[in-house]
Amino acid sequence: MTSIQHVSKAANAKPQVRQRNASPGAKQKSDRDQAHQPEATPSRKAANEAKVFASHEWMEMLGWIFLLVATQLVMIIYTKRCTNQAPLPLLLCFAQFAISAILSGIACSFRKGCLWAPKAVLLDVLPLSVVWTGGFILFNAAALHMSPGMVNVIRCMEPVATVSVGFLLGHRFRWQVLATLLPICGGVAMASSSGGSISSAGVCFAMLSNLAFCCRTFCLQRLQRNKLNQLDDLAVFFNVSGLSTFLMPGLELAVEASEVLPAVQSLMSRGRLWSFGSDMLASSIAFFFYQFIQLLVMSKLSPLAFSVLTPIVKALMIVTLTLCYGDNISAFSASGIALSVGGGYLFTRAKSVTEVAKKAA
Repeated sequence: MTSIQHVSKAANAKPQVRQRNASPGAKQKSDRDQAHQPEATPSRKAANEAKVFASHEWMEMLGWIFLLVATQLVMIIYTKRCTNQAPLPLLLCFAQFAISAILSGIACSFRKGCLWAPKAVLLDVLPLSVVWTGGFILFNAAALHMSPGMVNVIRCMEPVATVSVGFLLGHRFRWQVLATLLPICGGVAMASSSGGSISSAGVCFAMLSNLAFCCRTFCLQRLQRNKLNQLDDLAVFFNVSGLSTFLMPGLELAVEASEVLPAVQSLMSRGRLWSFGSDMLASSIAFFFYQFIQLLVMSKLSPLAFSVLTPIVKALMIVTLTLCYGDNISAFSASGIALSVGGGYLFTRAKSVTEVAKKAA
């Protein structure tokens, strides 16, 4: 009896199955699902890949932030130690570029490609070397007269120098870019009003270093427009360092010749000559790695990620140096630092958007 009931139930179920299979609505639904399924999978896959790429880029950027802050911090600490022992910023800068020329030359020897700039390219490398070297000479001079933390606060006004030089060269900027200069200038004024040791000479040297550093971008763009240029970033830095090493002794003799001998005698009388030499070597090695990592960052990160990276590194450097050198930073000054760094981010963001719009046009 039970088997008969099972057979009858199975017989009654077969027509229902056939009716469901023969139903046009079910068939259309199944066809739609099959048609949509291959399209949805790649889109979800692409979205997941984009999320993974974005998270990977941010993790990579955090690593570069750590390396940039660490190498720049070591460079500034030993630079300040050198200038405290002997006020010879030109001699220190000569050592920094000489060591960089040696180390970058060694690094270039492991890579294929052009190393020495040909004569047709040398005329474009020369102004780049002048402003690059001049920027660090002025930076070392500013560190001699002022707290490193406050030097970096004044360095936040580099976008103002960029716009000024751009106007002189015939560049025009959108109002969105110019508007970002207000929080930058206002923030620096707030931070400088009640924080850190500050001097008129230090501010002057730091502002002039901003002018020199911003000219690097325009000189580098001129070099990149040269069709005969086959130098990669590391080779460019090698040639810049080599030219600086070649030109610096003449400048050293003209400016600091009368100060070198008394400074050396003073170091010897205090038994600090070897300490000064080791500090200069440490500053020079850190200088090379800081510049080398900057070159790597520019080539590995997207423009947007780099625009985020620069103000973050400046903010961390200001805070770290302030704590390291014991500067008294009030809440008002801290707000100014945050405002100027935020303005620096808005400046780089607005400038990159403008450049993208120009290329699209």
